[in-house]
Amino acid sequence: KVFPPVAAGAAAQLNQRIAEIEAVLKQGPGNAKAGEALFTLSCATCHKLFEKGGRLGPDLTDYQRDNLGTMLPSIINPSAEIREGFQYYMVATQDGRSLSGFLVKRDSQIVVVRGLEGEDITLRQADIRSLEPVGRSLMPEGLLDNMSDQQVRDLFAYLRTPRPR
Repeated sequence: KVFPPVAAGAAAQLNQRIAEIEAVLKQGPGNAKAGEALFTLSCATCHKLFEKGGRLGPDLTDYQRDNLGTMLPSIINPSAEIREGFQYYMVATQDGRSLSGFLVKRDSQIVVVRGLEGEDITLRQADIRSLEPVGRSLMPEGLLDNMSDQQVRDLFAYLRTPRPR
């Protein structure tokens, strides 16, 4: 209901887009400093890199940032693989409330979900009518679509920078 279904031929389109970005990255070097500014605008609301950024998405510092084979599909098709702990859930409570967030903790007594503002909401298991995964990443597709080729190279130069000393 919330997200549209993937259209037929989407896999071929995704593979084509990955090849296009790989070609752009091979055209020349990027400027990591300019890429840091792009990361701050486009990614840091949710993702942390080198202790800067949000905590809604995975911390990218220890991610395989030097491996385009894993990084490009994650950026171009973020719903293909959702890292553990970052699956988004819809929660309906017995008293009629609808909540959503990332599942932080779940045991026989409580469920803790982290909302988009970063706040943790603790619910008693008995107060939950349903808890369903959304099944799609909150990271939007097409993040690179409005960037120039140089901006793409700059962003990837920053993303691929080793840990600062």
